[in-house]
Amino acid sequence: MILVKYRLRELLQAAGLDQFLPFGRWLSPAFPWHKQLHSKPERTRMALEELGTSFVKVGQILSTRSDMMPPEFSQELSKLQDSLEPLPGEVIKKVITEELGHPIEEIFASFDPKPLGVASIGQAHAATLKDGTEVVVKARKPGVVEQVREDMEILRQVAANAVQRWEYSQVYDLRGIAEELAETIAAEMDYVREGHSAEHFARFFQADATVHIPKVLWQYTTSRVITLERIKGIGISDIQALDQAGYDRKDLE
Repeated sequence: MILVKYRLRELLQAAGLDQFLPFGRWLSPAFPWHKQLHSKPERTRMALEELGTSFVKVGQILSTRSDMMPPEFSQELSKLQDSLEPLPGEVIKKVITEELGHPIEEIFASFDPKPLGVASIGQAHAATLKDGTEVVVKARKPGVVEQVREDMEILRQVAANAVQRWEYSQVYDLRGIAEELAETIAAEMDYVREGHSAEHFARFFQADATVHIPKVLWQYTTSRVITLERIKGIGISDIQALDQAGYDRKDLE
């Protein structure tokens, strides 16, 4: 119904879902999202946002695959990186308390309930340890594992249907792509694994003064919560801030 709402006929047909729609429902006036209001890339991004966690992550990954996506789609899907609504701070505090075994106030001297960033899987907050160390605490959203497991089964079925129905299915290994996406998302849900990966990359760059990987604070890290040294900087996509700070963008390539 979400694909119907955003008038994504080709995707609906490729997924083999059009057979479940009542006759004529495609043009039902009950769905106000007419093609004239938004471009197809915009409607695709909006549909992924409404579909939730897993499909937002899929859109984020696809936005980086210029070999698979036209430029207008990559540009629009890249908005999924910072367009998500945050969970209330109290929800995240509860997750952190449950995982670390102590109330927030006992662990941190300060904890900002307003997130630094919101992703499809987790949410990051600035905090300060009792010794004054500034850190970033990222917590996995409640219910994400169960939701992702269900969504990935849907994605596998959609890929299997598309192999039979989509004219470009011979160009891409859709089943393989679905499995790769499922593995990528599953790996990102385990923050212990993320911490070990960070340390692995830090060893590679330990002799390079231009690269700094945030230190993992393992005493405040579990599979659902990761606490990292806070490093303040400018996002690579914030061109205006980079120019104002005097950076030569060619040196950053």
